[in-house]
Amino acid sequence: MSRFYLHIRGKDGGMSYDDLGLDYPDVETAWRAVARAAQDLRHVFAARGHDPRDYAIEVENDTGEVVFRLPFSEHLRSSLLQSHATYKLVGSHLGWLIYCNAEFVGGFAQRSSAESLVWEMVETRCAEHKASQVLIENELVCEKHLCRCFKEAPSGTLLS
Repeated sequence: MSRFYLHIRGKDGGMSYDDLGLDYPDVETAWRAVARAAQDLRHVFAARGHDPRDYAIEVENDTGEVVFRLPFSEHLRSSLLQSHATYKLVGSHLGWLIYCNAEFVGGFAQRSSAESLVWEMVETRCAEHKASQVLIENELVCEKHLCRCFKEAPSGTLLS
């Protein structure tokens, strides 16, 4: 098990630090737990008169490296039924960065870890019939993948 620290960062740069952390077997499991927790947290912000879209959850591993970032604006945007998402993985032998609709989500040393997290997010969206496309870029190629929702959309449906 690895320890992950879930910090809340405000748009103004302020941060609420998690000093205790939580144990998860891997980054993908941590992401799923954070995505579920974001549903409850947005109601807490709203109850206090704060716009949840002004905040993000930043998750660090036990070495202090930010492994992913979940902006509430992305989470709220992805909860709209008619929405779609474009995930972009950009990388090289130095590491891989993940973006969702041009917002930074996180970074990984290995392409396989980055892809695993992105496909987990895509599967979560597909379960709710929300379309996603995934672009993977490195020094040599750019790959484009469409989720099953994209592939099953009626002809002429504007998804991106």
